[in-house]
Amino acid sequence: MINSRYTAILATISNSFCDAVLDYAVNKFNLYKTLFLSALIASLFQSGLGLLTSITICASSLPYILLHAVFVLAGYICFALSLKYLPLGLVGLLEAGNLFLTFIIDSYLGYIHITSYFIINFLLFIFSVFLFVGNVITPANDTPKKINTIGFFWILASILFYVVSPYLVKIANSNGANEIAINLGYYILAIPYFYWQYLRTSRQNASPATYYRHWWNNLYLLSLIIGLLEGVYYIFETVSFVHDAPTIVMIIEQMRIFLIFLLSVWFKMDKFSFRKVIALVLGIISVTGICFS
Repeated sequence: MINSRYTAILATISNSFCDAVLDYAVNKFNLYKTLFLSALIASLFQSGLGLLTSITICASSLPYILLHAVFVLAGYICFALSLKYLPLGLVGLLEAGNLFLTFIIDSYLGYIHITSYFIINFLLFIFSVFLFVGNVITPANDTPKKINTIGFFWILASILFYVVSPYLVKIANSNGANEIAINLGYYILAIPYFYWQYLRTSRQNASPATYYRHWWNNLYLLSLIIGLLEGVYYIFETVSFVHDAPTIVMIIEQMRIFLIFLLSVWFKMDKFSFRKVIALVLGIISVTGICFS
């Protein structure tokens, strides 16, 4: 078994690329068609992986798999909607707020033992996030999207839904469901919902389809990329939640803030600054400290 903190790192990398492509796709194409196609591809990927390994499920785990599916679906919809109103970098930064909630819950449940070493690394990471936020939201920083306040509502709702997910994963696993079964439970609910929403919204929007000259501006190609990255991300994240404390996993996953920034720089959507570099270094140091604590 791969160390659960390594799987969290792999989940972070795949999630960062997935969100970057998703952000582009939902702002160019029909939101729910994009989500439907990518969910379908991700479910096929995980089903194939399950056939090669195993899909384990027990009757006692079904209620928790269903609850997990509902909360993840609600969180994912709110997250995707927030991308239409907020820049991706800002969305990633706001998502770091779930660390406070999981830290409190894990401390109460006894999943983590609070030591001075852990608190120092945790506070260092939070400081690095706030240092980075101060640079992102300055008026001089050019972003491809104007900030709409409704986006803050959607990302807050997403955080509240997602914070429940890891605990339902643990309960479902303890009742006999493995990682792939838990994830497929989500897709069984999500795929028909996304398809229904796509049919509903496509009838309401009678505007002609937009065509793009570049081959990579293709909904089906983008959905394929999103679906494969999402499938990899969900597998590694679920494994991490089963075998480690949610706070630890989420701290590692917040490294996506910095990965998204690096992608933005690579695609010339952002610039390095001294403040951002310091925030990146502090974030990497704190997460590395958590990984080896």
